[in-house]
Amino acid sequence: MFLSRLLHVDPEAGSIVVAWSTAKDANLAILAAERVAFACSHEGAHYEFLAAEPQETDHGGEPGIRFAFPESLLVLHRRAYRRYAVPPQVPLSCEISLGAIAFDAKVVDISLNGIGAIIYDVGIRLEPGMLLRRTRIIQPGGRPVVVDLEVRYISRIVLPDGRAAHRAGCRFIGTVGEIESLIRFFITELHRREAPSPPRGDRR
Repeated sequence: MFLSRLLHVDPEAGSIVVAWSTAKDANLAILAAERVAFACSHEGAHYEFLAAEPQETDHGGEPGIRFAFPESLLVLHRRAYRRYAVPPQVPLSCEISLGAIAFDAKVVDISLNGIGAIIYDVGIRLEPGMLLRRTRIIQPGGRPVVVDLEVRYISRIVLPDGRAAHRAGCRFIGTVGEIESLIRFFITELHRREAPSPPRGDRR
């Protein structure tokens, strides 16, 4: 995990500068990468962008890393699209192929605009910016939905049973009808399971 602060933005020069992390290994990993996916929250909105061409630099006497100015910025207002957690009683799994490697992952949340997250084995190495083509999402009682997954960010987590795993924030790319149908199925299922039971009448 690389945690930092934005130090300087210069659109005319075409660069941004972020502060040096307190973790030396994380700094070296960032400098060795071709591009990095950043994510942050500010005033109720979530921001994501890809930055490339990292170079060690100095800004105002503080060590930092300079990147080429991002070509685009994704802004998600939290109130615009609610993220729905997939009920554990209704597993939503996906089959992912990465070159010669194939592995299974679990979809843990998703929103109507196609932003969601998957959890997968800690031994699998994914990178921000990867496009996982023709991922098969398996829904209970329905036909598989085939989408592309664009990896936005990756974090290491600990599962309830104590096992380590990776969580990747992704954008689900596919036909609007199929994705909406899939998401609405689980939203409906979630609401059905969360709805309170109707009151029982008096038994005489």
